[in-house]
Amino acid sequence: MSNTQVLPEKARIAIIGGGIIGTSVAYHLAKRGIKDVVLIERKQLTCGTTWHAAGLVSLLWPTPTLTNLAKYSHELYAGLEAETGQATGYKRIGSISLARTQARLEEIKRTSSMAKVFGVESEMIDNTRLAQLYPGINTEGIIGALYTPDDGQTNPIDTTMALAKGARMNGVEIFENTAMEELIVKDNLVTGIRTDKGVMEVDQVILCGGMWTRDLAKTVGVQLPIYTCEHQYIVTEEMEGLTPRPVLRDYDQGLYFKEDAGKMLVGWFEDNAIGMPMSKIADDFCFGQFPLDQDHVEPYVMSSMDVFPQLETTGIRTWFNGPESFTNDNLHLLGPTSEVDKLFIAAGMNSKGIGAGGGVGKIMADWMIDGFPSGDVTECDLRRHHPAQQHDEYVAERIPEALGHTYAMHWPFYQYETARDQLHSPLHQVLKEAGACFGEVCGYERANWFANPGQEAKYEYSYQKSNWFNNNQQEHMAMREGVGLYDMSSFGKFEVTGADAAKNLQHICSGNIDIPVGKVVYTHFLNARGGIEADVTIVRTGQTTYWVITGISSHSRDWWHLNHRLTHDVLLQDVSMNYGAMALQGPSARDVLSKVTTEDLSNEAFPFATGKLMEVSGIKMWVQRLSYVGELGWELFVPAQHTVAVYRALFAAGEAFGMRNVGMHAVNSARMEKGFVHWGHDVGPEDNLFQAGLSWAAKPSASSFIGIDSFKEQLAAKGTDRRLVQFKLDDKDAMLFHNEPIVMNGEIVGYLTSGMYGHAVGSAIGMGYVNAPNISTISLSKATFEIEIALKRYSAQASLQGFYDPKGLRPKA
Repeated sequence: MSNTQVLPEKARIAIIGGGIIGTSVAYHLAKRGIKDVVLIERKQLTCGTTWHAAGLVSLLWPTPTLTNLAKYSHELYAGLEAETGQATGYKRIGSISLARTQARLEEIKRTSSMAKVFGVESEMIDNTRLAQLYPGINTEGIIGALYTPDDGQTNPIDTTMALAKGARMNGVEIFENTAMEELIVKDNLVTGIRTDKGVMEVDQVILCGGMWTRDLAKTVGVQLPIYTCEHQYIVTEEMEGLTPRPVLRDYDQGLYFKEDAGKMLVGWFEDNAIGMPMSKIADDFCFGQFPLDQDHVEPYVMSSMDVFPQLETTGIRTWFNGPESFTNDNLHLLGPTSEVDKLFIAAGMNSKGIGAGGGVGKIMADWMIDGFPSGDVTECDLRRHHPAQQHDEYVAERIPEALGHTYAMHWPFYQYETARDQLHSPLHQVLKEAGACFGEVCGYERANWFANPGQEAKYEYSYQKSNWFNNNQQEHMAMREGVGLYDMSSFGKFEVTGADAAKNLQHICSGNIDIPVGKVVYTHFLNARGGIEADVTIVRTGQTTYWVITGISSHSRDWWHLNHRLTHDVLLQDVSMNYGAMALQGPSARDVLSKVTTEDLSNEAFPFATGKLMEVSGIKMWVQRLSYVGELGWELFVPAQHTVAVYRALFAAGEAFGMRNVGMHAVNSARMEKGFVHWGHDVGPEDNLFQAGLSWAAKPSASSFIGIDSFKEQLAAKGTDRRLVQFKLDDKDAMLFHNEPIVMNGEIVGYLTSGMYGHAVGSAIGMGYVNAPNISTISLSKATFEIEIALKRYSAQASLQGFYDPKGLRPKA
């Protein structure tokens, strides 16, 4: 574009960044009729990381969300040239994923099963077929391969230019060679941008600046877990007889191969990636690259020759090393920021920017226009991160490991090893001494299971029964048959105080919040569409005071919702770190607790779903009678400095009852036996209360809560064609984790959102949404269900209730 362009004084939306993501957002905004849009690019379109991308457009990714984004990208790219006249180089060439171990074979079979849910064709092939599809490959050591015939590739620069042209055709202005100088923020609201071409007033801003996004966001107090790493590949000289062929991925060696006009591009995702702070990237960086550390990449180059021997006699035309931005969990950062209103982020593509670019652009355009995303992007919502995961030291240490995880095994229950010990429970050390094996969620170290004497507290990853399977069984059954205690200090605890606290919360929550002091309510925040934005417990601790209790993974998101819904005359405080918390659960819980308190714990004096301020072992604390595992139990919220003392007192009292420490894995398996949902897995913004079987929790007669109109419409519909269903395998040895397809009468009708082994019911259990008309207990009883695991189908029982204590009598015993 010409440098004579004049920046408008005002625009509805400013897009910062002219790569595949920024131009895709611009294109989709324009397609929705929003023409008052300006895109700002510091240098030239594609000059950051887009231009050197491999251009792979894969249909299958490790999660349903990423798969949906990629599927839309395919559909978009296929028609861009016809629409805009700009060639994109898009073609469907297929892809092949190799397995060299039994574990990898299981993983790619599971991927193939999940593909069926989304209508993506794939097939397992043997080495004879592999050699036909990929002439010249060395098949030694390969025990299986997955072929996806409709995978594609595109030219990243041409595709970006097509999106930009489509945006311009519909009114978007694009300013290249325009440097961003300032995001203008007033009262936590973005109001404009300052560039070297002037100031522009805006209603909304979206940062799509790739690796530059972190530093720009930081200028207005927004911390993002993005970090740049070196990403390297080679391009060979032309190779004699190299015919067009599918993209090849050798996950076990960290390699990918792409034929391109008779040359071979070979790239890799190493497990010891080199981080690159922004101080190493010049301010005028444009179509740049960095020196290649040949010693670092030599093992991958040598391995590539083993996979494709023709490389041994072929010269290398290009040794490429360029910067690319990654996140701490290999998932994108999408959505509005918690700190600044009307500021959106679409960054952290983790080498999936081309494949996801079309879908991300549509999602973000719809989100900015409608106020909500046009699809489930919960796992990519940037508000999933805790502040502990956003500081510079954390991202510099964690994200190079996350890059390597791109092609590493995606084990169930996998735990990252770097940047650990960000947040500790008051009980951390005492649980460690008790044999805890810790896992991390949102930077918080939690005891997931407990090693027995002589056993190392360490994961050995597997798709079969794990090395901690028996430990989990012991902890699980302790809660079912005796008594167990688990640490729930990681839970978010928000205090809402003020004369209008009840009125405010009544509008935000779908349940009845105007309750007596001491009453505990399980409730949900809904959006205007009736979707579930939060799944929380609320307790009235005083006439004008409430606690909102939520899981650590929802901490930042729920804090954002409360901050944006509560009025100014209500005080909101995060008291999460002020209190330790423990759950005492099991048939003997009353016997144990009665030994350390003088309070009457009978049903009459202390009913289920109530709480009170009381003394336990001489310490004043809040205690409430609840259970997430479906047993008689109490939750104790203890001032942090006294948590260890109370823990020891409880264990001394519980010794006579065989009390055990319980980890979060056992909590998860127990809650699933009961059919209790987990927000972010089983329920989210795209799911409503009727679909999730939770409509009983809403009380529309109590108030006009957010989403009440949609709730009433759903109520009037008298049924739903999508329903959360519980499953129990007939096979006692098969394992479920999540994402396994649900098969009803021979047809795939959904996939599991959660899966675990149910020790009290004697087999693996799961839950997931069945898409079928008028699901009811009667219709379930007439249908035949199977769950597909790694291409093999297992018969299953289906129920609208949990398989353990379906009448819910045990917690009220």
